[in-house]
Amino acid sequence: MDNEAKRGVPAWAWIVGLMLFVSICVCGVLVAAVAMFVVGGSPVAQPPAPVAITVVADQPATPPATATVPPTNTPAGEPTSTAPAPETETPPAGEAPTGPTGPTGDPNADVRARIEANVSDIRGLEPLEPVVTVLLSREELRQRVEEDLFAELTQEDARDFTLLLNAFDFVPRDFDYYNFTLDLYAEQIAGFYDPETNEFVVVSDDAELDALEQWTHAHEFVHALQDQYYDLDSLDDESLDSEASAALLSMVEGEAVLVQNLYLLGGYFSFDELNQMLSLSTETESPVFDSAPPVLANDLIFPYTSGYEFMQTLYNQGGFDAIDEAWANPPQSTEHILHPDRYLAGDMPQLVSIAPLTDTLGTGWRQLDQDVFGEFYLRQYLEQKLLAPQVDSAASGWGGDQYAVYWNEDTDGLVMVLRLAWDSAQDGEEFATALADYTTASYGGPGRVESDGGVCWQGSDVTCFYRLGDQSFIVRAPTLAMAQAIAAAQP
Repeated sequence: MDNEAKRGVPAWAWIVGLMLFVSICVCGVLVAAVAMFVVGGSPVAQPPAPVAITVVADQPATPPATATVPPTNTPAGEPTSTAPAPETETPPAGEAPTGPTGPTGDPNADVRARIEANVSDIRGLEPLEPVVTVLLSREELRQRVEEDLFAELTQEDARDFTLLLNAFDFVPRDFDYYNFTLDLYAEQIAGFYDPETNEFVVVSDDAELDALEQWTHAHEFVHALQDQYYDLDSLDDESLDSEASAALLSMVEGEAVLVQNLYLLGGYFSFDELNQMLSLSTETESPVFDSAPPVLANDLIFPYTSGYEFMQTLYNQGGFDAIDEAWANPPQSTEHILHPDRYLAGDMPQLVSIAPLTDTLGTGWRQLDQDVFGEFYLRQYLEQKLLAPQVDSAASGWGGDQYAVYWNEDTDGLVMVLRLAWDSAQDGEEFATALADYTTASYGGPGRVESDGGVCWQGSDVTCFYRLGDQSFIVRAPTLAMAQAIAAAQP
């Protein structure tokens, strides 16, 4: 799927932080922070490696029992400058700010200045210009998501996205992509940064920065620094394939999570605030996310989990100098994010091509998309029918690919082709075995070797597997004759 289709509606317009991670994974890092506070330990250099999923950017908007920021009368949605006020001194870690409210009259200006100064100190980057912060209620956020983020998403686009996902068995044909995705983002976004306007939003129903929302602010301020130093507009670069874009977004969110964890473990919150955050982490409910098709849920969290692990690996090896070097030479695929050692070794994705199908398919067919599928999506595909060890064995040898999806509106016919290159011949064999198991489970029986050498499974449609030299080729089509014609057209 192209950059917009494959990675969801935002098309990189917003860099979002998610509420769901509080309930899923905040406890581990918070417990470590509370334990450190109790025993009187000094701030650690880096957060402990997560067992499964690690903390991510943003928290619930529910304030803790005791707020650390003076009440504010700033209306929700009103922008306020977050430039550090020169006349305001940064209080010691864990103490509430005192003194004037800053040049804008915003009673939260001091705490924002403190957070931003602390984040800048952790990251070693000073802001180059002021950043605009907007506080939105949950209701106002939903309206903004629909009016801004979904402004260019037509019903035809939503149908096309559904068909693209359906071509790989991810969702049924009648899946309501538009409304589900709108509900998902309205539920999950707790903050976002917009590179086009240099603005970031923190969701707060009472327009007051409590401890959790301060943590959100720290995460989003990392994005502001990234934009000023590394230009996040590159996320919208149409010359990047979807894999390179996904890898870049994983860097963006992974670094923000890393800094956010360092912030949490750095002694910037009081013991009471840490306990309040730990308590609130168990109260977050995510009914929309919980009901999401696995591919959409996993796609949403991938930049925060795997992106964090990737950036943590770099940080462990060379601190933020290593991360600065990665910004100058970004990863190019989800394989790089999943396997940082391959990125560090310079293992670049192989270029793979597929023949155009316009002439082969004839009239009435429209190409929905052509792009790189990538290791992350290959894993998501196989995991629908296979156990994790086999998926890992089959997908970890990914070397490169290209896919295309076509649709015929008159016949409601769908064609998918996927051509894959492998790191070794053995990797190709392991995938062939896994694909046979996958399709056998999908069609309820084994495939048959056809006269052209392909192994094909037939049901309401047909899926065939071919070996084209040292590469693998999968075609899914309405009929066996069409699948064989498509395979024959490949170089």
